[in-house]
Amino acid sequence: MSMTLAEIGSFLGLEYKGNSEIIIHGVNEIQNAQKNEITFIGNNKYKKYLKVTKASAVIVRKELEDQFDNLIISDDPQAAMAKISNLFLTNRGLLKREIHSKAIIDPTAKVNKNCNIGAYSVIGREVEIGDNVIIYPNVTIYDNVEIKDNCIIHAGTVIGSDGFGFTFDKNKFKKIPQLGKVIIEKDVEIGANCCIDRGSIGNTIVGEGTKIDNHVHIAHNVKIGKHCAFAGQSGIAGGAVIGGYCVFGGKVAINGHIHIGNQVKVAAMTGVTKDVKDGMTVSGIPAIPIKKYRKREAMLRKLPDIYYKMKDIIKKGKK
Repeated sequence: MSMTLAEIGSFLGLEYKGNSEIIIHGVNEIQNAQKNEITFIGNNKYKKYLKVTKASAVIVRKELEDQFDNLIISDDPQAAMAKISNLFLTNRGLLKREIHSKAIIDPTAKVNKNCNIGAYSVIGREVEIGDNVIIYPNVTIYDNVEIKDNCIIHAGTVIGSDGFGFTFDKNKFKKIPQLGKVIIEKDVEIGANCCIDRGSIGNTIVGEGTKIDNHVHIAHNVKIGKHCAFAGQSGIAGGAVIGGYCVFGGKVAINGHIHIGNQVKVAAMTGVTKDVKDGMTVSGIPAIPIKKYRKREAMLRKLPDIYYKMKDIIKKGKK
């Protein structure tokens, strides 16, 4: 695949500067890019590489337009790079649409058009899979799961396993039947080695456009709104309800049966134990507003100095 700088600019609908006829035939990270490759700067800490990169062109924000000879100018360089990456990386074969001969699909399952199901993936009874779904190898989809259009599910993920539902009766645990479903709405991407449990009576729902990193656990009856993002190793306990457009850092723990509003941001390694209102940004264990958390942490760092000063005052007072 080869394109000129002008053709890439036209494809993206963005302004370009420099040699419009320069040929681009690949994409790469800015520190590793070579001649005839294009790269981008999405974070200003990488702009130091503009002086040394061997890339033939760079996608940058407008404030960097005088920093390199051949440029495409974008308000969101990372998004622009994502669009053109699909043009140059098609030869990797990662998106080949086929059902592998070693995939196991129950006869009652419904798989719609243009789907990819990788080797050793298992699709259970009465599963419904929409159009343009990509399921990588070694994925397990239990019975009665719905996966809607344009979803991507990475290797090792399990969807529809029983929720952790038990009651302690007469000195032993008794299992509560997990009879609900998992519904994955359209345009969801689920990373590798995730677990999403089915509901006990109602359904577990992952909202449209939500993106889930590797090693995330979503328990039974969780309801997630549209276009949320979860970083790796996060866990959501049963019955939690999460609004739309929320962002969760890595290793976030969310208590069961609480409500998190819309457009909430949760910092990494936060423990959310109570409801969080719309638009809040929280951090800490238990979660508190992030400004309050930062003030508290700043004061805690001063405690050793305060301790020694108080110790010195007490010592002087005894003389």
